[in-house]
Amino acid sequence: MDHSPTLSPAAIAKNAGSQFEYRYRELPNFDDGAVIRYIDTTRRLFAPIANGFEDTANTEWFVRSYLALKFVLAATLQANSARFAIERNLQVVRPYLVYYSMLSCCRAFLFTLPCLEWRGMRSIEEKHGTIIRTAADKLKRLDAGEAERCLRILDTARNQRNVISYRFPTSGLALFRDDLVSLDEAVRVARLFTELTQLNLACLEGSVGKLSGKAFNLLDLDDVWHAMRYETSTASLIDDDDYMRVGYFLRHYHKPVALIALATEGLVEEFFGAWHEELADAFDPDRDDDLLLDLL
Repeated sequence: MDHSPTLSPAAIAKNAGSQFEYRYRELPNFDDGAVIRYIDTTRRLFAPIANGFEDTANTEWFVRSYLALKFVLAATLQANSARFAIERNLQVVRPYLVYYSMLSCCRAFLFTLPCLEWRGMRSIEEKHGTIIRTAADKLKRLDAGEAERCLRILDTARNQRNVISYRFPTSGLALFRDDLVSLDEAVRVARLFTELTQLNLACLEGSVGKLSGKAFNLLDLDDVWHAMRYETSTASLIDDDDYMRVGYFLRHYHKPVALIALATEGLVEEFFGAWHEELADAFDPDRDDDLLLDLL
């Protein structure tokens, strides 16, 4: 990847058809031609979706986009929590947080791929192995070598989490020696999948906007409740903050937009604020809140 990138945020937005310029931090490491080809392929795959776009499709893609944003913010919280733990020698949580920070962004990426059918809760509750393999496979559209590298890191992190979860070696993390997945590696992988999530939705925005200037509605479908209802074996829970935020989008979301446009200041503050406690030397959930998604 030794090259001098020339694609500016404005150029990427123009090619995607998005009105939102975004400062990508990982994509400039790839050949400009590869990025353009990825955009062209994604827009081609979105074309039939855009051709038949109506209220039901608008509702589906809102849910997919909203869940993708939440998983990116969750990954940010997980990665920053890992850094805080490492700085304080709280090593036992490191494999979990490093792994899930990447997995969460893989899930966000898959939610926004035009080639993957939306299956409601089956998509949300997809198995880890399927998530990892599918994300790596679709990453080949950008760079096959990078796809192999990310798959190796994800598989390694998953295995390390499993060893700690189910076997718990006496030597602790020293068992993994130099193969222990670093937080810096995880952040780079997570940020790359975040940026492709942003780019996917920018392409959807462009594809729908190109074919129709009309506004669409959000329908009261079961899928919308997937964004705010949490079913467990003992309870059915509705998150009041999700309910309020979905209500906001019901009034303001009239067609697909890039991921960064969904990340309103109020939503981001409320998301991280839910994890804040006024304690001395406590973890600050707002620290580096733009670690993965470059908030405008």
